[in-house]
Amino acid sequence: MGYTSNEFNKQQTDSAAVISSGKEILLQAFNWESHKHDWWRNLERKVPDMAKSGFTSAWLPPPSNSLAPEGYLPQNLYSLNSSYGSEHLLKALLNKMKQYKVRAMADIVINHRVGTTQGHGGKYNRYDGIPLSWDERAVTSCTGGLGNKSTGDNFHGFPNIDHTQQFVRKDIINWLRWLRNSIGFQDFRFDFVRGYSAKYVKEYIENTKPIFSVGEYWDSCNYRGHYLEYNQ
Repeated sequence: MGYTSNEFNKQQTDSAAVISSGKEILLQAFNWESHKHDWWRNLERKVPDMAKSGFTSAWLPPPSNSLAPEGYLPQNLYSLNSSYGSEHLLKALLNKMKQYKVRAMADIVINHRVGTTQGHGGKYNRYDGIPLSWDERAVTSCTGGLGNKSTGDNFHGFPNIDHTQQFVRKDIINWLRWLRNSIGFQDFRFDFVRGYSAKYVKEYIENTKPIFSVGEYWDSCNYRGHYLEYNQ
């Protein structure tokens, strides 16, 4: 899974991806129920309206295979057949967005990753049989792995990725470049950036060069038990 430098440079200089006005209007182009509605196909029909309304970028839900249909419990990052639709439909959507000069923002969920097989301590902290076939060293010691201590907050209940590992960062950078160059995403939204040090976000951005990036970071939220309160 990779990219060529010529393809990457072409993506970088594509006039449809260049911010020229300095004014950005970002659309959240999904909600928590969107996976129930043939979303990639549904959204493709709305692209002309996005452009007409003045949106410069549309934040799309996580594109990868996920244990949860909303996309926030990823497992096989290179599999883009998700509850939102097939990889073919996703690429059709991104091509349509490019035609209308609305940049596609990928939701990058790299704080945690669901394992495929049991490893150290009987936990599902290995990724055998799929691309990025990491072992327990890729999982923080705080969440059942053999990696280092987390550099941020823990996302409880699932293996948290150890971004201090060079092999992990190399694989993530290659995956992000693949999303940028081969798939057609132009912007990145980093999920749960409280979970790992900001220096790693900086490294990922500098090595993959998205046109525009944002991160999900909150100071405090109200919960009812384990559930997040609405309307905050």
